[in-house]
Amino acid sequence: ADGSLANVFVSLQGSFPAASVPAEPVTIDQRGCIYFPRVVGARVGQTVLVRNSDELLHNVHGTSARGNNFNFSQPKAGIVQELRLKEPEIMLKVTCDVHRWMTAFVGVVNHPYFATSGAGGTFTIANVPAGTHTIQAWHELFGVLTQTVRVTEATPVTVQFTYRTK
Repeated sequence: ADGSLANVFVSLQGSFPAASVPAEPVTIDQRGCIYFPRVVGARVGQTVLVRNSDELLHNVHGTSARGNNFNFSQPKAGIVQELRLKEPEIMLKVTCDVHRWMTAFVGVVNHPYFATSGAGGTFTIANVPAGTHTIQAWHELFGVLTQTVRVTEATPVTVQFTYRTK
């Protein structure tokens, strides 16, 4: 109603100095035959946990253009599958072959400069190095938008993306 848009994956484009991969895993949960979260980011090499919280069969199928494919069954609640994604990819689509409406997306990047917009349409990317960067926003229905942003040390920068409906 207010024009906000959740589930937009936002990431800086380009090369950045190496940074350690977080030890904390990214979790995708299946609850009520819906993936939570619908859109999430992960680093190349970071652990991704896929959990079944439903008392029924799901088949988790990651369709990748970059070698991050996977396909496995989770027949009951409590099953957790651990994955490590190998290549950067915007976006890795995750579906359930049993319940065709179940869809999630994983933005896989090789740097820490990414975020997913929340319910209010806002996002924060912390500790961005000073300089001029290209920032990209991806949404499953509205596509990709890019902007150039100039970042200076210790000064927050506001970036606004505006999608137009067709």
